[in-house]
Amino acid sequence: MTWFLAIHSQAQDLGIENKLTLSFGPSILARQDLIFSPNIHNDFSFLNFGLGYTREAKLYQTVRLNYAGFNPMVIDPYEFTEYGEFETAYPHSFNLVDLDYSLGKKVLVTEKSALTIGGMFSTNIQAMNYVYGRFSNFGYFATLGLGAFVQDKFTINEKSHLTATLQLPFVSWLSRSPYLVNDDEFIENIFSHSGFKTFMAYLGDGQLATWNKLQTFDLEAKYSYTLSERWDLSAAYAFEFIHASQPRNLLSFRNALNLSATLKF
Repeated sequence: MTWFLAIHSQAQDLGIENKLTLSFGPSILARQDLIFSPNIHNDFSFLNFGLGYTREAKLYQTVRLNYAGFNPMVIDPYEFTEYGEFETAYPHSFNLVDLDYSLGKKVLVTEKSALTIGGMFSTNIQAMNYVYGRFSNFGYFATLGLGAFVQDKFTINEKSHLTATLQLPFVSWLSRSPYLVNDDEFIENIFSHSGFKTFMAYLGDGQLATWNKLQTFDLEAKYSYTLSERWDLSAAYAFEFIHASQPRNLLSFRNALNLSATLKF
């Protein structure tokens, strides 16, 4: 414990602050992908976890990893027969993973606020399994994006802060399921039976997309309360928007309430 406090004190003297954040909370997804279905798939889930590291020095850096799982079903569970036995249909399964890195610098600092702007790299990977009784279709969506972020931190008092962050990719490498869902190229991609090789093959089938083909952004508003010199507690509202037009229209809204604990060192 003594060495930890010594390192923390030394970092403060140098104007450096490191933060490790663990978050969780409920989230709501509304997603329509016309490649698979005209239906809007909605679900409420508590499978929403995040881990982040932030370093504030001359430059502001942050890395965040988030996972969210959803099981939407358009209608109530229904029964079907398979080999003469009754089975109950399962809901769809959506697994969403985000990995973001931001690098920026404070450009405007006042007594009550600090404005930071910079560049960001975002990775958004979504794996979907659409289940229809005895049959199912696998779908994927992945983007590797470059863009900018802007963050404004407002001081309410000595212990309370409000932070608003906007992440906006300008250009992305976009990979989606083919128009025919499981076409010849899709079958070739899964022929290796290796998860990593298959994923890289999916990415290889993608294309460069700017805002005329892909519109996406992330918005977060967070309230933080300082418990002690080492710990913060936070509550944040996060919103993710995705719209892709090719090969068929995709529209996705995700809302989340993230509760988090932050260790400062």
